[in-house]
Amino acid sequence: MKSIVIRQPNELVIEERPIPQPAAGEVRVKIKLAGICGSDSHIYRGHNPFAKYPRVIGHEFFGVIDAIGEGVTDKAIGQRVSVDPVISCGHCYPCSVGKPNVCTSLVVLGVHRDGGFSEYAVVPAKKCLAGSGQRDGQTCGDD
Repeated sequence: MKSIVIRQPNELVIEERPIPQPAAGEVRVKIKLAGICGSDSHIYRGHNPFAKYPRVIGHEFFGVIDAIGEGVTDKAIGQRVSVDPVISCGHCYPCSVGKPNVCTSLVVLGVHRDGGFSEYAVVPAKKCLAGSGQRDGQTCGDD
């Protein structure tokens, strides 16, 4: 698959990478569209202290589930999803008081872990927000 990779600050390349496989609790999303944000620009310029390089940026993306990992029962192949890029532990104090965005173990797709500027991304199934029941081929973003 093709991925937009920032190898180091101010060095952006398109690389061929293996298509990732979902682990237990994950799904693979075939990316349809991804938005670019100021955060991506900061990572490109080296102004985000949390980003590690090389990094596939992109934390605003949606697509279609095309593979499901073991134990995932509430998602379906062909399901259109947007991805919540904030992955929190669910157990620390900030998470326990409803503030997962400041989790002590926070991981953000496109910052701490590769994001959506690829043809495919593997993400936790619970971070995929389903659309209105429409399947691929029925709404915007279709090929």
